[in-house]
Amino acid sequence: MSQKSISHFITSAIAMLGMCTIPLQVNAQASSDTIKLIVITAAGGAADQAARIVAEKLAPTINKTVLVENKPGAGGNIASKFVASSKPDGLTFLMTSNNHTINPFIYKDAGYATLTDLLPVVQVARGPTVIAVNPQTPIQSMKELVASSQIRPVSYGSIGVGSAAHLVGECLKPVTGAKFEHVPYKGGAPAVFDAVAGHIPLVMSSLASLGPYIKSGKLRAIAVSSAERWPGYTDIPTLNELGMGECTYDIWLGIVAPKGTPASIVNSMNQEISGLLKTKEMQDKILGMGYMPVGNTVKEFTDMVNTDINKTSKMIKSMHVQVE
Repeated sequence: MSQKSISHFITSAIAMLGMCTIPLQVNAQASSDTIKLIVITAAGGAADQAARIVAEKLAPTINKTVLVENKPGAGGNIASKFVASSKPDGLTFLMTSNNHTINPFIYKDAGYATLTDLLPVVQVARGPTVIAVNPQTPIQSMKELVASSQIRPVSYGSIGVGSAAHLVGECLKPVTGAKFEHVPYKGGAPAVFDAVAGHIPLVMSSLASLGPYIKSGKLRAIAVSSAERWPGYTDIPTLNELGMGECTYDIWLGIVAPKGTPASIVNSMNQEISGLLKTKEMQDKILGMGYMPVGNTVKEFTDMVNTDINKTSKMIKSMHVQVE
């Protein structure tokens, strides 16, 4: 091979190697354009549904890939700790719920601090805890439920210890004199299924979990924990109407970011998601879950979190709820 041919070969080989690095560079760039939205629950739960609704519409809006990743366990602590320890680079966020403000008060070590380790970004939705009975029971109202429990304690199922539904159930005991026995489940679905099957007489869970069974008559709803009667279920009275207003308590869903995430990123994500939550398509999807879309400002969400901390801390202290 001539010297000229060798030189040509080497030049061509270098060019080919350069071309081979292009896909690697593209992939590296793509990974920096991927946002992870970590969810505290398993797939199918309300937080997961909300995360996927947001991710689907957010990705094309910000021209990034938004991946939903479920990290259930320890009442949401696994996912929360993961995000709290993630880089504050705007590529990792957490879809959380009331667990965010409840867990630090009921676990000896939740693995994160609500106010210092995670920054509020936007509240996505809110909804009620629904109190429902198996229709085979003769109970038609909260008054009858309380009276029945005073004769024989009534077992109620919930998504687990420290959940919003659990707090509502425990709150009702001193307020009404009811004698309830809590049966914690590993998820809302198993609790609902057992109530429908008649294995437990009473269940407290989100409208997202109970709605279809209430509509079909497989469960009888007797109260909601929201301050107002819920759209589509206006025949169900509120606890406040029934003289049990101390136990009014919303389930909420919201997105938070690791501490240190620049304010510019937090504000930008807030504006994008809040804007999406104002569209009819997004509102219809959230309403279809049994929740009300929110989409508030960073300050409004922060104020809501602080208010929730004050309320839940008092409730938990009075109820002596603890998880070993």
